[in-house]
Amino acid sequence: MAVAYSSFVTPAGNLAPAIHGANFDAPFNCSATFTGTCSAGEYRQYVMGQNTANGSVVALVLCGAVVLLPAAYQEDGCPSGSCTAYGHRTCPQHPYDRYDPARADGCQFSMYDAPGFKNVVRGTKYVVYFSFQGKLIDTSAGGAVLATKGWTVEGTTTVAETPPTPALVGLSATEKLIGAHTALNLETGALELHIVITRPAGLPGLDGSSMSLSLLDPTGKRSHPSDAPAVHEIGTQSQSTVSIVYTLRQGTTPPSSIELAVHGGVVTMRVRQR
Repeated sequence: MAVAYSSFVTPAGNLAPAIHGANFDAPFNCSATFTGTCSAGEYRQYVMGQNTANGSVVALVLCGAVVLLPAAYQEDGCPSGSCTAYGHRTCPQHPYDRYDPARADGCQFSMYDAPGFKNVVRGTKYVVYFSFQGKLIDTSAGGAVLATKGWTVEGTTTVAETPPTPALVGLSATEKLIGAHTALNLETGALELHIVITRPAGLPGLDGSSMSLSLLDPTGKRSHPSDAPAVHEIGTQSQSTVSIVYTLRQGTTPPSSIELAVHGGVVTMRVRQR
């Protein structure tokens, strides 16, 4: 018997993010009931959007080198390996992504997500915008779509009080350096250097001042940032992306590469110019 479904429940309209402890996010659940050959029925989640902190566009890594785009849907997470995407039966069972009574052929699907900013900082203005698509598909028919639903997570806040957060921590082996790029601040127009790092969800805030950074211009001339960086963290239930943001002084030549002292060694990274 071909796979079908009898229910598919997702958020509807817009979910406004709110302050939850140290986070500005919007938790939600989706669920589905498959019928027929349930093992062929799977859930997929796709997302696009743009998020800013004090005018800095904060990157969100979805999978490997794939980052959130403002106007094109992409799968929300990695479908294999780290298995941060939702609904793939080949991935392990997890409390926030599960099929019951068994992963391989269970007819009941449920998931949980909480997209938004993590470890928020007092005085920072956060603007959140995500557009989600949830789909039920038939894997036995080449991923034919059985149903599609959409919703958004959109809202803004300026954090007025210091959140109840643990002490900041330095970079550890659980974090991964993804890359560095320059960007213009959307509010001030200032040129910024962003260092992008992924880390597991739920960790204390990252201390940007704990890292030693050198800037190298195209001629190889070395300099150091004159001001402390801002640290912005955005993520989901499974993974976060941290942007260490340095505002470059007016007239500064954009660095072509950086050297970052981490884990007892020095990492050299090229800087992508945006």
